[in-house]
Amino acid sequence: MTTRRKIRVLYVLDAFEDPQAGTELQFWTLLKNLDRAQFEPAIVLLRPSEYLESLSNVPVDVLRITRLRSLGAMCRIVRAAIRARRAGCDVAHLFFNDVSLVFPPLLWLLRIPVVVSRRDLGFWYQPAQLPLLRFNARLVSAVVANCEAVRRAAVAAERFMSERVVVIYNALARQPSPQLHETDLRSQLLLPPTARLIVIVANLRPLKRIADAVRALAQVIDKIPATYLVIVGDDREGKAGPSHRAELVGLSAELKIADHVLFVGKQADPMPTISAADICVLCSETEGLSNAVMEYMAAGKPSICTSVGGNVELVVDGETGYLVPVGDATSMANAIVALLSDSERAQEFGQRARRRAIELFSLHRMIEQHEMLYARLATNA
Repeated sequence: MTTRRKIRVLYVLDAFEDPQAGTELQFWTLLKNLDRAQFEPAIVLLRPSEYLESLSNVPVDVLRITRLRSLGAMCRIVRAAIRARRAGCDVAHLFFNDVSLVFPPLLWLLRIPVVVSRRDLGFWYQPAQLPLLRFNARLVSAVVANCEAVRRAAVAAERFMSERVVVIYNALARQPSPQLHETDLRSQLLLPPTARLIVIVANLRPLKRIADAVRALAQVIDKIPATYLVIVGDDREGKAGPSHRAELVGLSAELKIADHVLFVGKQADPMPTISAADICVLCSETEGLSNAVMEYMAAGKPSICTSVGGNVELVVDGETGYLVPVGDATSMANAIVALLSDSERAQEFGQRARRRAIELFSLHRMIEQHEMLYARLATNA
């Protein structure tokens, strides 16, 4: 009796800097839960990662490339692809942008089926890159999109054959945590026990439009004074300077609500903070399938989000939360006031959201769908 060989899956990434960021968290969840009895993973990184390089049970090949447009970089990429072929790689799965530009032709020539992930609406597309991406699209065996909105965007922009694009929803990588009670968080933030909390989980980047939440808060306070905005996320470059947080602080002071806008920074696990919220919001101008909104739902919180990308697949308007136009702080404020003024409705919305999260974002289903895809491509190669 012969033993069936494991399917060897090569994961190729630009980098892996923040294991809590959206794509990184989903990749990490997939890697940890892949059935090692049937699949044997390996990793190629363009740039170093202290997180992945410390793995003891997965080989990690770091190419140390900072610039793609150099002869040295291309030589290292070619050698990495050849090493993958010699190691018996059955399927390669590409994450992020740079690897999507350079690896598909090499892997195709080496007869390794290529899977690429698309997890946003393509805000990173540049006109000079699109011809190459469209050429590569013909060499890609499958595309994993994390929602229907991303699937449509990838087909339209990169011209993938629609039958090659599969939608696999993100899995809930973090679960609601009872570690921090609502009153405990309010006490830590030096707020009264009756304070109403609006929570947003997003890195502080202009495209997340957190300023809209600040402007909405100013309108909410006029009607419900004991309302506070808690911002969970790492500071990033702003519109006009190195710190977007500084810009948001300035806006809060300008609106005379600085004491009501609380920055708690990046949190390894934001679920305790989410669990203490009355309402959660997301104001982004572009989104794929937001891990933050998924976590809001899992925690049983009503969400008020902009009607972009995968948000419309997550939030059922008028049933689990509300969808508002991008940049419409007044609509967001009105929705917040409506829910804060009707605790029974807010609770019903949250309960429905949690049931929906459990139904859609099963870890088992996400892993199983990836494994089935890898097995199919390896068999057909």
